[in-house]
Amino acid sequence: MRKQRKRVVATAIDAVKGDGWMITLSDMLLLILTFFVLLISMSSFDPGLLTETFVGLRPGSSGVLYKGSSMPIVVSSQKAQKEILERKDLACYRRLSPALSKLLDQLEKRLGKALKNITVTDGNLELEIMSDKLFGTLDDNLKPQGREILLILGRFLQGWPGLVEIEVYTDNFPLHTARFPDNNVLSARRGARLVEALVAAGGKGAKMLLAAYGADRAVTINDTPEHRQRNRRIVLRLPDWVELSGIKKSEADNILIE
Repeated sequence: MRKQRKRVVATAIDAVKGDGWMITLSDMLLLILTFFVLLISMSSFDPGLLTETFVGLRPGSSGVLYKGSSMPIVVSSQKAQKEILERKDLACYRRLSPALSKLLDQLEKRLGKALKNITVTDGNLELEIMSDKLFGTLDDNLKPQGREILLILGRFLQGWPGLVEIEVYTDNFPLHTARFPDNNVLSARRGARLVEALVAAGGKGAKMLLAAYGADRAVTINDTPEHRQRNRRIVLRLPDWVELSGIKKSEADNILIE
């Protein structure tokens, strides 16, 4: 019996010392993993197909694919298409509305790059202006250039029967003065100045809706002077501008097709 056991042990030891290259399950898994690594390294992927596959995923939407992957998947094709469509819409409505075309010519001449955004989306007209062109630093008093710009906007609003939404934003610079305890107060006082100036310039019939957000809803991080300036902005929005201006959608579609 002892001799038989010795023969079995000797056979196992001979197998280990022999040419065997896979002994445990971990060795097998390691070989399989190595195979897939080599396969991936020798292959390529189509960015277009990747975008279509993960088009529904956004950073933070699942919290697994994006945060757990070493390669973030950024889907920007839809955003780019939307921006192109908005630019086409703006060019279209600029041709259809002489008043809008005149307004944009005047604003672009006086503001330049400070006129950050002009869009016509879903029939709503929206303008975004850097507030540094309108107000002094940490102040609610209008600059001479600011009064001129608001005079132009007020004339554009003459006879406007709809709503005018005004949004005022600041950066997060800490304010602790008697006049401005915080940024919300500063943005509210600036908004009141805007409403007064627009009404005096011709927007008496419009319904003004003011929203003072202060440092909330920043468009970028307040880490550089340029980014702080970007966050200090005024947004003027005219809901249903296309409909209330009497522009027919069929006319707009025809110009877009051309």
